[in-house]
Amino acid sequence: MLFVSLISLALVGSVTPTPTTDPEWVPTTGPDVTSSSPITSSSPDSICDEILFRSGPLNENYGQDIAHRLHSMTVEDIKYYFGVSVTLDNGIPTVNTNMTANAKRVLSDAPVAGYDEAFMTQAMKQLDKVLRNMDDPDWAIVNYSLVEKITHSFHMSELWARAKSHYEILTLNPLSGEVCECLTSSESDVIPALELLALKIKFPGLTSGTPPAAPPPAAADKDSGYKSKAAAYRIAYDLSAGKSKSIQHRRHLRNFNFCGNDRDVIRKAQEELVDGDEGLEEHLDSEEGWNTWREGFKNMDDFGNYQFAAYMHCRLR
Repeated sequence: MLFVSLISLALVGSVTPTPTTDPEWVPTTGPDVTSSSPITSSSPDSICDEILFRSGPLNENYGQDIAHRLHSMTVEDIKYYFGVSVTLDNGIPTVNTNMTANAKRVLSDAPVAGYDEAFMTQAMKQLDKVLRNMDDPDWAIVNYSLVEKITHSFHMSELWARAKSHYEILTLNPLSGEVCECLTSSESDVIPALELLALKIKFPGLTSGTPPAAPPPAAADKDSGYKSKAAAYRIAYDLSAGKSKSIQHRRHLRNFNFCGNDRDVIRKAQEELVDGDEGLEEHLDSEEGWNTWREGFKNMDDFGNYQFAAYMHCRLR
């Protein structure tokens, strides 16, 4: 399945969240803003799980939803979509577009995009950015064609634009201090999910459980021992395996050590993070391929945009 199938939970006032699969889901009000004692990073994750999704405004897939929307965020994008000017030391993590061997995979701060401000529209600025890097095999997403990189850039803009409406509601009806402390804590699911996403972008098919073959992509570490099957990052992977497996996967990610060079992390990930994700199933090289991508984009659950908006709300307020 090409795109994420999410079980979404919405919180209206003090009402317990209920599942929704409506792509056009919109919260009518924000969650309860009553705050109690602060939550520290040393708090048991069960406490934050309770605050965030068992009785809170998010769902258990919040880490992956947020990571998907964070992974190509820049300083300029934050300003354009969320109206906040941030410094280089902004605390908005993202995936490094530098795919060279052993480059840091996750950046602690969103970088400057360097858009050409001579262009007036975001579309032209993003198109220019992709085309300026089109000859660099170590830039952005491994094994994506030029058309796929452009489409991916526009897709991210679509998600941020949808998240913006939720963000604006949250500025009027803020999340509680407890929720924000848990959501932005180093103990949350966001950074592990982003680290996993960075690995999947750089080494597509890594967690498939299938022995790799053929030469490695240009961006891969030639000395890492990993060889891709000319796979490419799947924009979102299937989470429909069920709640129990999702909980197990989350706990495993929290405990996984993503530090180290590419060779070491690849070896551990192939053994410990197997999830059946073989990478992109349908390349964008025909009308049929575009139909698949388009329907996937259109069917993505809007609750993921709300969860991302909640994270940005907590980071930027």
